[in-house]
Amino acid sequence: MTLLNPTLHKAEQKTFAPAMHTENTTKDLNLSDFSTFFQASQAITHQDKNQVYRLRHKVYCEELSFEPCRPSGLEQDSFDQRALHCSLAEAQSNEIAGTVRLIHCEQDPGPLPIEKYFAGRFTAPHLTPQCFPRQHVCEISRLAVAAKFRRRLKDSTAKDLPALSSATQPFNRYIAIGLYLMATAMCLEKGYYHGFVSIEPSLARILQRIGINFTPIGEVIEFNGKRAPYYLDGRQVIANLQPEYRQLMQSLRQQLLVEPEQAEATPQTTGTNNLQWAMA
Repeated sequence: MTLLNPTLHKAEQKTFAPAMHTENTTKDLNLSDFSTFFQASQAITHQDKNQVYRLRHKVYCEELSFEPCRPSGLEQDSFDQRALHCSLAEAQSNEIAGTVRLIHCEQDPGPLPIEKYFAGRFTAPHLTPQCFPRQHVCEISRLAVAAKFRRRLKDSTAKDLPALSSATQPFNRYIAIGLYLMATAMCLEKGYYHGFVSIEPSLARILQRIGINFTPIGEVIEFNGKRAPYYLDGRQVIANLQPEYRQLMQSLRQQLLVEPEQAEATPQTTGTNNLQWAMA
């Protein structure tokens, strides 16, 4: 199925894209420090993918009952065979904190989930997946954040709104945004320029606050909440992202593409020259 963002309830979505410049009880957060707390990687091995499927099972099956529980404790579907899987792990414990997948059509030109669930409901036929070369389309899907990293905590900077961070883990609230940025980075790296998602309209508006501009292409339907289909040209993201998030995206991209044994030796530069890869 498509990206439902089940990890955030309605009230929590207001802090999904937190402001970068607000008064804090300690000091303003700097997103360049995000990698001190979390490390991005691709799930390539069988063991890594099982970690992803296990987290998805906890969120989608056990916590939210969006999918039936499996005896294996692994949440999988047929689209996983043609998907790239990415995850964020807590740097100190190496515990997986969140995951997202990127369904592509590079080897298999079959339909994307969005084409199945929104068939006959598209209102922008010129922006549907079938309008683009299949090797350049993809769908961002199955985003999940582990429960311990999305606890509702009081945030003095957000007044009475629940937050996804604390004094000891100030970057927890950026995990979901990091996953979106990771997926977009992989879209660009692989040439899947035309991306699709199925999310709540309110969440699409929130993501626009940081420069991820989704274009609505269909009707809202009821599917584990109100969902609508959206189109995103990944090549426009770099130009539209707020500078802090542009740098975070570049940092996450470097982590995703570097072999584990090379990670420590690779400089984490964020200059504009390093963003040329996304401007094709």
